[in-house]
Amino acid sequence: MGEESAPAIPEVRPSAPLELLWLGHLVLTHPDGGDPRLAALGPEATRRLAGELQDFWKDGHAAGMAEMVVLADLSGELFSERLDRLLPNLPEVDDLSAAELRSETDEDRGRILERLARLARDAATRRRYGLLLQAIWQPLVPEWEARGLPQVRASGASLARRLQRGEPIATAAEVVERLRRKNQTWGDLIVDGERRGRLALVPAYFGGSWSIWDLPRHVVVGFSEGASPTEELRDEARHLSSRLRVLGDATRMALLLRLAERPTSVGELARIFDLAQPTVSAHLRALRDATLVTTRRDGPRTLYRADRESLSELLAEVAARTGASR
Repeated sequence: MGEESAPAIPEVRPSAPLELLWLGHLVLTHPDGGDPRLAALGPEATRRLAGELQDFWKDGHAAGMAEMVVLADLSGELFSERLDRLLPNLPEVDDLSAAELRSETDEDRGRILERLARLARDAATRRRYGLLLQAIWQPLVPEWEARGLPQVRASGASLARRLQRGEPIATAAEVVERLRRKNQTWGDLIVDGERRGRLALVPAYFGGSWSIWDLPRHVVVGFSEGASPTEELRDEARHLSSRLRVLGDATRMALLLRLAERPTSVGELARIFDLAQPTVSAHLRALRDATLVTTRRDGPRTLYRADRESLSELLAEVAARTGASR
């Protein structure tokens, strides 16, 4: 019996599509433009783009841009440092059999595949989606090219040299070991990706501490420059606290409880709670920005409803991170 071959050395490369993925996440989680990474967009544009991302798919969930990353991988653009080829001409991909997306929950996987199917069959939707993504990306291009890209190139080159010298991936890239400890499925994906020569490490400029994606051609681990366990905890705390803070207002919580009973319009909520419609609208905007309510059209009216799944995920995440679910 022959000896088992050593795992392939992972690719270490920048990725403009993954940078855009993080920017979309920042727009959705900081619609007030408060994150300094969104400074080039400005508060007004950030809020407008957050609303467009919330509304684009009309499936009750905000666009998270995972679809774009899958298309980038399938079209060979995942490691492009620019997006001027991908975004104006998002590819039409009919065969999604290679998109297993094992890093995602069953529900998220199904949602991503449905959106990819819609993009494949509707050229107009592909064009509109590409234009929306370009509106987020273009204002950040000068910063990416002047500071971000040189930084991640240098970081990636340093990591690649360490791996080429034979340093174990667990010590050369601590984020990999942290992800293995966080989640058994992620750990298995990393091991499998390394064994099959599909593992790619992507240093990020706009990104948070980490991300992991099971894409058709690659298992990708993204990480920010100088990421540390402490910064990771701070990132998670900022994300959780920004959403939990929305629930700290009694009136807003009462509105959410009402919306959990049945979909309701702004006008009806104003009458029920004896509030001015602008006040109700402001509360609903905060709940929507935290992805705790969604909307649907009912003739001339817009109905709001509590997103029970998103709320359950938020509470489950808090329970998991604090150990309360054990």
